[in-house]
Amino acid sequence: MKTSDITIVFQGAFKPYIPRDGMPFSEILKRTRKTLPGAPILLSAWEGSDVIAGMAIDDFVLSKDPGSLAPLKLIDNKANNINRQIVSTRAGMDAVRTPYAVKLRTDCFLEHAGFIDYLEAQLKRDRYDKRIVTGAFFTLDASIFERIPYHVSDWFQFGQTEVLRDYWSAPLMSQQAGRYYENRPHAEGSNIFERRFRAEFAVEQHICMHYARRLGYACPAYLNDISAPVLRDYDRFLTRETLILDPWQAGLVFPKYQWIGTSTLQRINNMMHLDWLDLARQPSFDEVDPDAFERMLAERRRLKRVARWLFNASEPLHGVLFETSARGRFVRRQAMRVFRTMQRLGRTGG
Repeated sequence: MKTSDITIVFQGAFKPYIPRDGMPFSEILKRTRKTLPGAPILLSAWEGSDVIAGMAIDDFVLSKDPGSLAPLKLIDNKANNINRQIVSTRAGMDAVRTPYAVKLRTDCFLEHAGFIDYLEAQLKRDRYDKRIVTGAFFTLDASIFERIPYHVSDWFQFGQTEVLRDYWSAPLMSQQAGRYYENRPHAEGSNIFERRFRAEFAVEQHICMHYARRLGYACPAYLNDISAPVLRDYDRFLTRETLILDPWQAGLVFPKYQWIGTSTLQRINNMMHLDWLDLARQPSFDEVDPDAFERMLAERRRLKRVARWLFNASEPLHGVLFETSARGRFVRRQAMRVFRTMQRLGRTGG
């Protein structure tokens, strides 16, 4: 695969100057271009954006801003920008003229192109060329804390341009869907994270379900629908239609969310690369002793079982445990100490 066959699509708002709270977009472009020399870079932004002469891009497309929706969650005050993401990504993909494309946010960059090596290795395994390479954060494991099937990461994606166009063909989310749970109760048995949603479906879920449904997969009837057919097909979708990589494997750097990579809770809550290998029943891409690899998988399964049990057992404390206050942070620290102790005891058999 030649880098000239891959277009890098940066989508979203950006600042042409050096901001006070992030990496300059010019530096993001510089680092990413160094990673994929010869790959065209396309910027998909908004009408009125300050696309200055000399910016290190090869082409750009400016779309009319569709505006935002009410905050995604009932506890948030941040706008739900799903329609902006759909419009800018779709416009960017429509402008791509190469057989492959990378979808990136304007606040992310690539430090290496490991995602190409992984996809080429996977192609040698199964010859299925319609996969979308995507990231572990936030591709949710629907059996842990947030039981939201088809919540597939949209930070970074790589694949055939025609496949990514299909993936991003979802309709815009309506105002009514964006406020769905303002006037309706959440499903019986919803946990504390699921009850926080205002929108009918999560952003990533809304986009992914439209694509998955067109491919014939059973999709949720509501946000946290974890019925057997839905979970079965979500697993099938992940193993057949995606290749999930940890950010450091793909080469993705997201300065705004660097902390997530060190979060034990997020590593459990999401479908990490090792989880994907286990789900897909595939061996490691690295030269790892088969017995050692099986022990890694077994330890990962045990970790998730313990986390699932602790989460369910602590339900009466969730109101305090997951507060955003100082008290909540203190309680979570204590809970993590208990969790780590249980991990150690499980490994030693104590």
